[in-house]
Amino acid sequence: MITLPDAARTSSVDASRPFELGINYWPRESAMYMWREFDLGKVRDELAQIANMGFDTVRFFALTRDFLPRPDGVDPQMVDRLVQVGGAVKEAGLRSVPTLIVLNMSGRIWWPEWMLNGKGRPADLFSDASLLRSQISLVESCARALAGDSSVRAIDIANEVDDAQRPASRDAGRTWASVLAAAIRDAAPGTSVQIGAHLPSLTTENHMRVDDLATIADENVMHAYPLYCRTARSFLDPELVPFACALTSDLSGNERPTLMQEFGLCTAPLGAPGNTITDDFLGQPLAQYLASEEEAAEYYRSVLDRLVETGAAGAYAWCYGDYDPRLFTRPPLATAVRERTFGLVRADGSEKPAADVFREFRKRRDSGELERGNLVSVLDVSADEYYESPAAYFERLYAKWLAGQS
Repeated sequence: MITLPDAARTSSVDASRPFELGINYWPRESAMYMWREFDLGKVRDELAQIANMGFDTVRFFALTRDFLPRPDGVDPQMVDRLVQVGGAVKEAGLRSVPTLIVLNMSGRIWWPEWMLNGKGRPADLFSDASLLRSQISLVESCARALAGDSSVRAIDIANEVDDAQRPASRDAGRTWASVLAAAIRDAAPGTSVQIGAHLPSLTTENHMRVDDLATIADENVMHAYPLYCRTARSFLDPELVPFACALTSDLSGNERPTLMQEFGLCTAPLGAPGNTITDDFLGQPLAQYLASEEEAAEYYRSVLDRLVETGAAGAYAWCYGDYDPRLFTRPPLATAVRERTFGLVRADGSEKPAADVFREFRKRRDSGELERGNLVSVLDVSADEYYESPAAYFERLYAKWLAGQS
């Protein structure tokens, strides 16, 4: 357990809400092409496996390119398929978190062609009136189709949208999130609204500030990977994820525990040791680590235990499965090697050791063996001061977090 520094504080966690176990989902055989190459039978089979591994919730993604093929209309067939997947999630005894604005995904920005000009440059997602109307139409259509389904755990507005395009200003980011959240609430009253934020909202001036998002969304969520963070002590640093949750709750200023909506790591082939590769990351070379399957299992075990100890709301693994090698000639897997093997199951559907980590964790949770800790914080400045130099504060506060363990 962490020994709290003098400036830290704690807040109580609602013990009546169990620590949530979720997983992010694309099918093994179709990946991001699932909506165009739709196979509901295979989706049902994979959801049954997800339920068997002990998960509560499945987060899946309405790829904007497919759902919004033109500026003046949402594809009704795709919305129907979204509803079918939601129904399959419910049939498996799971809850769903559909994510509705999905441009940034797995090492590629999937722009609909109509959003690009003659030079291949996108219009402004956050201030262009036509693009805003189209995004509102998309989230309204999907939310309305899902409204009233008790298995819909929440609706997530977008996935790491600032990697696709950064808002020009803080106000632009806030306005965009507010408008889309209002559209979802109008179409599906009573449904919790999330916004899929990631580490750049803690480490950069990306105009998607955590404290702003907290005033708009109903929950605090964060994505964190040591793979992509220079402050992490290693590719397998188990403290970065719980720290990111605690800092998100701090900056949000609402004393809500944070849901770690994405965390995980890619693996080497069965039986192979971990090794470092140079991979493509959104067009730039980046060192990445393919962990051994045993290292991955230990990483998941350590992170889950630390999230419980430090009062997080829950954790969603990235992701369900490795992808079929037949997809390796198609974007994004043709160039983003790491994205091929983030799964808890291999491409053939057999389970990696990490799958049993979640299965055992679920049993411990349901038997009452897990002792849920209070929300832990190390923030010692205001949110405004923090965002004057987020990278420097993130690094200093992480060092403070680590020092609190000694």
